Amino acid sequence: MSLLGLTPALTGTAPFGSCYQQAAANLASWKGLDHAAETLCTTWGFSWGGGPVLDGSGRWSAAAGAVHRMDLADRTFGSWDAAEDAARASLDAGHPVAAAVDAFHLPSPYEDREHIAHCVLLLAHEGDRVWISDPMNRPEPTAYSAEAWRRMRSAEAAGSYRTLLLTSGPRHPATPLELATAVREDARSHRSADRAAFEGYLAAREAEAAGPAEVLDVSGVAAERLYLGQLFKRLAGEAGSGEEAAAVAEGFTSLSRRWYLLHTLSRESGGSATGRARLLRMLADLGDREARLTEAVDALVSALAAQAR
Repeated sequence: MSLLGLTPALTGTAPFGSCYQQAAANLASWKGLDHAAETLCTTWGFSWGGGPVLDGSGRWSAAAGAVHRMDLADRTFGSWDAAEDAARASLDAGHPVAAAVDAFHLPSPYEDREHIAHCVLLLAHEGDRVWISDPMNRPEPTAYSAEAWRRMRSAEAAGSYRTLLLTSGPRHPATPLELATAVREDARSHRSADRAAFEGYLAAREAEAAGPAEVLDVSGVAAERLYLGQLFKRLAGEAGSGEEAAAVAEGFTSLSRRWYLLHTLSRESGGSATGRARLLRMLADLGDREARLTEAVDALVSALAAQAR
C-alpha cells in the first residue's frame, strides 16, 4: 500500500469554512505549487442559495486551476457509489483526494457533539480500511474502517459528498501581477451578481427580525477573505508596491476577522431582538467595507501593471 502524499505540510487550526482551502493547498503543495496557501485564492465575492448561508464567491477552486494551469476540480455527487468511484480512480492514478466529512464522526472538537462540515485528505484504500489525514486535528495518516468512512462521508453535513480532485501540478509560475490582476478581474466580472447575492441575503435576514431567526452562517465569506489576506501579504513581500499590497492585505485580513466575529456572535447569541439588530448592523457595515476595498485593489493592480511596462 502506498500512502499518497504522507503527512501534509499545511497543518493546524483552520477557522470555520477554511478547511477546504487548507486541504486544497496541501494537494497543490504535494503537486509542486510553491507557497500554495499564499497563492491559492484569487477570487472575491458572494454566493447565496436562499437559505441561512452566505458563502464566498464559490469560484476559488476553478480560478486556482486557471491561474496556475493545474487540473483542480471541485465536485459533488448524487450517491455514495459515484463519490467512491471518483475517489478510488484518483487514488489509483496516484492523486490524493480532499473530501468533505461530518466532523461529528472523527476526532475533532465536534466529535459526538455537533454535526459540522469538515474537509480531510484521503490517502489510500486498503481492503476494508481507508487512510486519511486531517490537517487540522490529526495530520498523521490514520486508518479508519470502511464503515466509519462511509458514515462520515454520507452525513448531510458533508454536502453531497463534496470532493476536491487535483490531477496535475502547476504548469505556469504565476507572477505577482497575474495573481493580483486575477483578483481584480474576478471581482469586476462578477460584481453585479455578487452584490445582488449580498443584498438579497441582507434583506432576507432583516425580514426575519420580527420572528425566529436563522444563524448568520458567513464562515465561507470569512475563509475566502482569510486566504486573500495571505495572498496580498505574499505579494507585499515580492512586489515593488509593498506598502500598497500590505494595505490591501490588512484590508482583507480585517474583513476576515470581522466576518468570523459576526459568524461566531450569531452562533453563540441568545437570539434577543436587540442582539439580532446589532448583528444585522454589523452585516450591513461589512457590505460597505467590502465595497471600499475594491478601490485599493484597483489602485494596487494599476501600480503593478505600470511597473511591469
